[in-house]
Amino acid sequence: MRHLLIILILLLIGGGCQNQDDTSRAHTEVRVGITKSFLGEGATFVAQEQGYFKDYGLNVQFEENTSGSKSIRELFQGTVDIAHVAETPVVYSLVDSSYYKGKQVPPFQIFADMIYADEIQHIVGRKEADIESPEDIAGKKVGVYQDTQLDYFLDSFLLEYQVPKRSLALLDMTPVEQLAAITSGEIDVAVTWEPYATYIKEKLEAKAVFLDTKLTYSTLWLAVTLDSYGNQNSEVLINYLKAIRKAQTYIEENPRSARELLAKRTGVPIEAVQATWKHLDFELSLSERMITLLDDQSRWMGRNNLADTSGFDFRSLINFEPMRTVYPEGITVIQ
Repeated sequence: MRHLLIILILLLIGGGCQNQDDTSRAHTEVRVGITKSFLGEGATFVAQEQGYFKDYGLNVQFEENTSGSKSIRELFQGTVDIAHVAETPVVYSLVDSSYYKGKQVPPFQIFADMIYADEIQHIVGRKEADIESPEDIAGKKVGVYQDTQLDYFLDSFLLEYQVPKRSLALLDMTPVEQLAAITSGEIDVAVTWEPYATYIKEKLEAKAVFLDTKLTYSTLWLAVTLDSYGNQNSEVLINYLKAIRKAQTYIEENPRSARELLAKRTGVPIEAVQATWKHLDFELSLSERMITLLDDQSRWMGRNNLADTSGFDFRSLINFEPMRTVYPEGITVIQ
């Protein structure tokens, strides 16, 4: 009996040690730069909340930023391993040598686009500032988060309505800062993304006016990493996308729960998230649409003397292998 008891104790101790070793061995630490205020992070929040990153062997640590432009700079500095970023900072990094103040931009790669989205940028004015139509923003104080996709959106809007940019008093503000500033009357116009545009409208009620545009502006939300990291950690990128894809499936099957989580994480009312939901599609892709948007913004920067490099081949940035493994049907880039 004594011998049996000793054997049982040894087996329990051995089993416990084995489980501990498996856990420590299985989880690889990954640092990721995200934008807390952006709806495009929906799958990221779900993957974290539901434990999907850990399911695929990753211990993901988030660096929460106010924009993708900050995240991609952290990537260049080596502070994060993966950055989530819209198309504009990617193009700035490649065609404007003054964009990154540090050393030369290190080689980097796009390994997925995480959303399909349109009509999630808006321009909201205060009627008390005598704003009723797009042309009325001339001479007004305008909040816009510079070095982000909102730069391109505002310039396209001004071109559509033939409003000179020099006529605006531009203030560099995050979407969260714009919310407070337009509510207090510090600015007259907010150039922002959802869900903050709808939240501004709810806060100002009848005093708010959405300035419509005929443009259909699509947005990317790209997963990027340095070549040096991606080429040495292909399994990490594959498992990262597996977790994101699983979260996207969860969003499709549990939209209400996903909206509640997004409202909580972005700090806006659930009604604001609900109003924007139809413009968001959480799906992995590498598409011709992505290449077109990158090319369009590169040409825009050239026309506005913001670029010192032209003719960049954005297809050369793409690392197809993680998507080929995880979600090959999402690849529609002509190769």
